[in-house]
Amino acid sequence: MKLRAFVSSFLLAAVSIAVVSAWLQQPAASPQLPEPPPQLTPVEIAIYKGAQTLIDWTPRQIHDCPFLHKLRPAGSQDQLPMVLERVGQTVTLLLRDFPQIACDETVSEEKPVQGPTTFAPGYTPMDMNTGTPGTPNPTPVPKASSTVTHERFRYIVVPRPVGDFPAFEEYRTDLKGNLFDASGLSDLSMMSSNYTSTCLCFSPADQRDNRFRHFGIQTIRNRECHVVGFAQEPERARRVHRVHTQGENVALLFQGLAWIDAETFQVLRIKTWLIVPRKDIGISSQTSTVDFYPVQPSGSERVLWLPRKVTVEAVYRGLKVRNTHQYSNFKLFRVESTIKPGGNHCGRITEYLAQPGRFGCSAGILPAIAAEMAALRCPPNSWTQH
Repeated sequence: MKLRAFVSSFLLAAVSIAVVSAWLQQPAASPQLPEPPPQLTPVEIAIYKGAQTLIDWTPRQIHDCPFLHKLRPAGSQDQLPMVLERVGQTVTLLLRDFPQIACDETVSEEKPVQGPTTFAPGYTPMDMNTGTPGTPNPTPVPKASSTVTHERFRYIVVPRPVGDFPAFEEYRTDLKGNLFDASGLSDLSMMSSNYTSTCLCFSPADQRDNRFRHFGIQTIRNRECHVVGFAQEPERARRVHRVHTQGENVALLFQGLAWIDAETFQVLRIKTWLIVPRKDIGISSQTSTVDFYPVQPSGSERVLWLPRKVTVEAVYRGLKVRNTHQYSNFKLFRVESTIKPGGNHCGRITEYLAQPGRFGCSAGILPAIAAEMAALRCPPNSWTQH
């Protein structure tokens, strides 16, 4: 069965995976101003409340975790309050006067052609939801043949706080500037977004919605990092991603690990996965890894820590899909309008990405455009590329 999906990433920490088969897809609506984060129902709270998270991992589970190799375990949680305070300050500085950003995105998707990947007899991979270790040193087994698909997009990040609750609006267009429509997916099986937003779980406003644990110190990219685990609290979570499928509105909550530079307290990497698999809607697992790097967008004097590489792996109804997202060519993104002469009070949108006119524009591509159109009382077809 060929899988088609649209994945809208979880705004808290990662890129959540809302994989939906093609016949369930609906055309993507134009971006709208963010609504207040939804709350979980009592039934949803019950689903997640009894689940074990990485916050409760035993020393053995930590030792067997494949991406905590060479971790120097924390002897206590004494440093956790300091780390959370300092990283909270770092995220606050990132959010302050954050500009609108656009960049080039390349998505590479790998999926098997013949059945799922197999393992040697007696080997099982680690269960990321319970922390149950798998059998070590698996015997190599040839993988099922797979296909790799590449697509290119423009990716846009716009700060859209809801009151004092920080938020980014993130979305993509095609190379002509038309808003990406998930129902038009052809070669790609799934698509995800909201990668810049993954660090927001460490904002002061968000920290009260999560449980945290200091796992210790680990070196990545030649930097010593505090490794901090986090898990959403079902009764307090405000950044809740919901999947709309088969007439149901299903909430997804996440847990994960963050690698925080021990000197600068910048977030270098965040890895997330589901607190509870949602096999009722076909999602057996989902893991996302977001790597942040310092970036100076063209046209800006400011250096921002933004995702440069994102990897998303998901198993939907037995089919494993892996997407790798690469980002480059960061630029400032600005929307301006001008009034046409001759009594026509409709305008023209110009999007500047360091080079005026390079980036195409479609009506509804930004909430800012929608606001401009409403203010000028212009029909959508009166806005043209400049």
